[in-house]
Amino acid sequence: MTDTASLDAVQRWMQSVILRPTGEDPGHTITASSRQSARERLMVHQQGYRLRLLECMRSLHPGSAQLLGREIFDGFALDYLDAHPSRSPVLAGLSAGFAGHLARTRPDAAPGAEREGWIDLLIDLIRCERAFTDVLDAPGTEDGTSPVPPLRLLRVCAPVHAYLAAVHRGEDPEPPPPRPVRLALTRRNFTVVTRELSPAAYERLCAASPPAPISEESP
Repeated sequence: MTDTASLDAVQRWMQSVILRPTGEDPGHTITASSRQSARERLMVHQQGYRLRLLECMRSLHPGSAQLLGREIFDGFALDYLDAHPSRSPVLAGLSAGFAGHLARTRPDAAPGAEREGWIDLLIDLIRCERAFTDVLDAPGTEDGTSPVPPLRLLRVCAPVHAYLAAVHRGEDPEPPPPRPVRLALTRRNFTVVTRELSPAAYERLCAASPPAPISEESP
C-alpha cells in the first residue's frame, strides 16, 4: 500500500468514526499520549464535531432554541443529527430535514395519544426558520443570479414569524397564540421580508404560473 493510499484509508476511517461512533478501540490508528488514551483522544474529535454541528443548528434556529431552552433544543437537534448525519460541506443546509424529522418522531404520535399544540408550534417555527435561511441564500435579483426574487409560501398554526422577528431583535417573547397564518417570504436588497397574507392573496400566489419562484411546504 502506498503512503497516499494509506493516508486515504486513515482519512476515510477517521471520518466514519467521527460521523458514526462505534465504540471500537482506535489504538490501531491513534496512539495514546501521556495524558489521554487513544479512545479519549478520538473522543475529543467526536465531541468537537457534534458541538460544532449543534452550534450551527442553534444559529439556524434561534427562535426554536429560545422557545424550548438550550438543553431541550439540543436533545431534539442531536436526535435529528444522529438520524441524518451531515453529508455536505455547506452547513447552511444542515437542518433541511429537521421539521420533517420532528413531524415523523413527535412524542404525541403514539396511538391514542392526545395531540399537543406546542409540538405543532415548534414544527411550524422550524419550518419558518428554514424558509428564512433558504430565501436568504437563494439566487436573486441583487447580484443578477435570478430574474426574480426568491419566494417561499407557508401555512402555519400561529404567527411564528412575529415570534422569530422578536427573537432576532434580542427580545424574549411569549409563545404566540394559535391561529391559522399564511406567510410569504421573499428578499429585497439582501434582506428577508416576511408578510402575512390574506387567504385570497395566498391562493392567488399559489396559483401563479412560472416563472414566478413559488414553493409550498406542506404543514
